[in-house]
Amino acid sequence: MAQEEHTPQETGATESAFRPMTRVERRNLWLSEYGEQDVALQAWARLVEQQGLEIEVMLQMHGLLVFGTMVSTQAYAQFYIDLHEELYRQQEPETADFLQEYYRALIPAPDQPEIGPEGLPTLFRYVHLRDVTIMSAGHKVKLPYWRGKLKQVDAFVVGASAGE
Repeated sequence: MAQEEHTPQETGATESAFRPMTRVERRNLWLSEYGEQDVALQAWARLVEQQGLEIEVMLQMHGLLVFGTMVSTQAYAQFYIDLHEELYRQQEPETADFLQEYYRALIPAPDQPEIGPEGLPTLFRYVHLRDVTIMSAGHKVKLPYWRGKLKQVDAFVVGASAGE
């Protein structure tokens, strides 16, 4: 009778346990991400988040022009929390609760340290705009709010507006 052989994946013998990243690994990840950031845009995002400023801006991203007023994550999230409360609270309260939790989780803690766990400055990863106009090849789309990745911004102009 032949003996069956099992691969390590089948037996789970070599399955590695979850291991938190070391400080050096977190620092290297931060440095890699930092290298993809526009330091000036990071500074504007920090001002908006920490001081609640609202700044008119134009972002160029992958050939699109995105105009709007840069707002905090709190303002962006609150718009959608209020919208979903109105839409779902009566008929689908579980959906309203889920969406409220989701948007609240996006909001950075008010006491978020300037220095993160890597021992380096906290990076902001997203930009939030309100009263948005997106332009591409002569077409315009208007949106109440928009969220985009900061590292995807190719260029920006503070104080620019879409005009009418």
